Amino acid sequence: MRITDDETIKGGGISVRLGGVEVEKLKHFFHSIDEFLGNFAKLFGVGIVNPIPRHSLFLIVYAGIYASAIFAPLMVGFVALWIGYIGVLAIGRAWAQNEGFRANIAKKLVDHSPDSLPDLRLTAALAAVQMILIVPLILHSSHSIFDLFDTPDETTWKTWGLFGLDLLFRSFLDWSEVYGVHISGVKLAATGGRNLVMFILLSIDFMIIQTVIRIVGINRTIQEGVAVAGKDPEMAFRIGRRATPKLAEMVKDENKDIDFRIKTIEALGMIGDSGGASALVELLADKELHTAATASLVIIGHFESLFHGIKHEDPLVRRGCVTALGRLEDSIANEILAEAIRDSDSGVRQFAHQAIGRIAHPSDIPLLRHGLSDDNVDVRFAALKQFSNFSSDQAMNAVISAVDDESAGIRRLAVEILARYPDPAVVPILAEAMQDSDSEVAAAAKRTVDHLESLVKGGAI
Repeated sequence: MRITDDETIKGGGISVRLGGVEVEKLKHFFHSIDEFLGNFAKLFGVGIVNPIPRHSLFLIVYAGIYASAIFAPLMVGFVALWIGYIGVLAIGRAWAQNEGFRANIAKKLVDHSPDSLPDLRLTAALAAVQMILIVPLILHSSHSIFDLFDTPDETTWKTWGLFGLDLLFRSFLDWSEVYGVHISGVKLAATGGRNLVMFILLSIDFMIIQTVIRIVGINRTIQEGVAVAGKDPEMAFRIGRRATPKLAEMVKDENKDIDFRIKTIEALGMIGDSGGASALVELLADKELHTAATASLVIIGHFESLFHGIKHEDPLVRRGCVTALGRLEDSIANEILAEAIRDSDSGVRQFAHQAIGRIAHPSDIPLLRHGLSDDNVDVRFAALKQFSNFSSDQAMNAVISAVDDESAGIRRLAVEILARYPDPAVVPILAEAMQDSDSEVAAAAKRTVDHLESLVKGGAI
């Protein structure tokens, strides 16, 4: 016999309606409860992204609940404890909702940054731990008000604590029941006590099942996201900082092809998590990955990792860190770059001067001037080139000193940069440079003189 959705099954005096409307009502009911729990959890700080204030608020609220249970009137403490208990369940549901939203982000169903959401894994764990304290307190206060259990003659806080552990043990495969192990003398008596214990056991089981499902789901989402990061870095970005450890492990795998590792490096940069910076610093030693790693380090902008990298034994790593610091264009970096311009590797010294020049702070002129006396011509050239970003008399004097350099390329660059300094002091220097033994230097000096004369005629100076 076939029964349609709108028909009714009758038997034994019980009728059950199978209509789709009733199913929708049931779904709406559970959705309303879930939404209520999600909102209720906000009282415990789950909406705060920063973990420090979030967990601080969490601890403050539960400290207040426990204080109420111990010091406040019995009924006030009873209500406070149930608020705390519902809070544990609510935080668990808020965590589940959070992870569901993250999964939708990873699947590109929602366009949102996962790292702008609070990570509730630790918060949910802290909430679950509260069951160790809050369950015995609820059992004790409930018995004190409603006389629900058969208790030993001398009942203490220890008795109720052990009773709470008894219930917790029953939720872990019920091994205590199998072996007949009971660490508490409290026994079930009234129906209300049995119902209370059943509710607690069911809620604990629900939390355990929910936790297992969430952990499996989180791991699967991360695994799927990082698996395709070598082809689509955006997938790793959609997972957020959680993907960093796996990605950092993958970029170190030399068995992966270069293109895959470069894409993975890009994914680390897109995520922007400082936790991946140390792995990227080590990759600077690989010539094929050097450029990609440097670019991602700039995006991440983790100064501490770059500072450590500048002291790395591999000069290629030091070069990459110096380059990244220069692109960050932060004056804080100059304290480290001041050491880098004295590095034993000429490449590091060259990149250090280039980095200092990008920042172009007036206090950096002495650092750049130090490079003008370097024994390596490439370092001197790099240091001199940065003076095109300055216009002070101190900078002009440094450029004038480079006009006598033994390298014709540096002398030519020096007279070209002097075009930025319309000062009478540069005229005799340029006149002498027009007689330089190198024709290109002389021609450059002539062009600079002509430029300065055009400025004078035009009334610019």
